[in-house]
Amino acid sequence: MFHEFIFYCRELESFLFRNQIQEFIEGEHDSFFAEEMLRYIQAESLKIPDSEKQKYPNLPWDKIDNLWQKDLARAYDYIDLKMLYYICAYEIPKITKTIRLEIR
Repeated sequence: MFHEFIFYCRELESFLFRNQIQEFIEGEHDSFFAEEMLRYIQAESLKIPDSEKQKYPNLPWDKIDNLWQKDLARAYDYIDLKMLYYICAYEIPKITKTIRLEIR
């Protein structure tokens, strides 16, 4: 569970870095891939028991667990691409960095 969560976070982070993505454009495959990765991240986060989540109190678990509904979906079949990019480019790297630092 937790390993899959970390895996998807790292994959999404490296995808943006590897492809040097600076923004998401409507209809581009990059944004679809990022959406799917965030769905996987959220799904894996929901599987992690609270006892494990308590080991990482600096992570915004509530935000991760409700990411899709609260931050991205602005209207039926509409995804806020600026918010999608912000989460992928800034929030996900914070998560992976926090996990790396706390595992040490």
